[in-house]
Amino acid sequence: MAAKPCTALVVAGLIVAAILAPNSARAIEVKKDLYINSGAAGSGAAGPSAAGPGRENPLTAAQRAALSDTIASESDTYLGDESEKKASGKPYVDLDHAKFMYLPTAKAGFWTVKLQAAEYTPSKSGEGKGRATGKQKVLVFSYHLDGSKWTEVEPPKWQDVETKGTAAPAHK
Repeated sequence: MAAKPCTALVVAGLIVAAILAPNSARAIEVKKDLYINSGAAGSGAAGPSAAGPGRENPLTAAQRAALSDTIASESDTYLGDESEKKASGKPYVDLDHAKFMYLPTAKAGFWTVKLQAAEYTPSKSGEGKGRATGKQKVLVFSYHLDGSKWTEVEPPKWQDVETKGTAAPAHK
């Protein structure tokens, strides 16, 4: 009895999937390994403390939580400003989906915190995010850690992210 053409296609598809599956599984393992070694798993932050495997995050869980709360409070004004820009049809930065990073500075106890997000041009109907402009913006905060209290060193600043990954000052 000869195999039906559709059965042969299904079998061929399963064979191709079996051959390709180990390659995609390896990619998942590599990606998983990158997140495990980030040093700040669970907080959504990364920095120089995450540069190599086995390095521990210099901030305690309580300090990270206090920093997160401080940034959430401080960024409310900027989130409102960007919502107003979107409502008025101007390009805006989607701070709702920003990437959060914190980095120690050269001075002990001083930290730079960055919120990086994509810039969008709102749709004419006002629905959804709109169209991405292809630009990334970073809102940079500077803090001093005194025990468990975070104190703002200077007002937050906007920066444009250049295509090569470096940031250049921008106007608000």
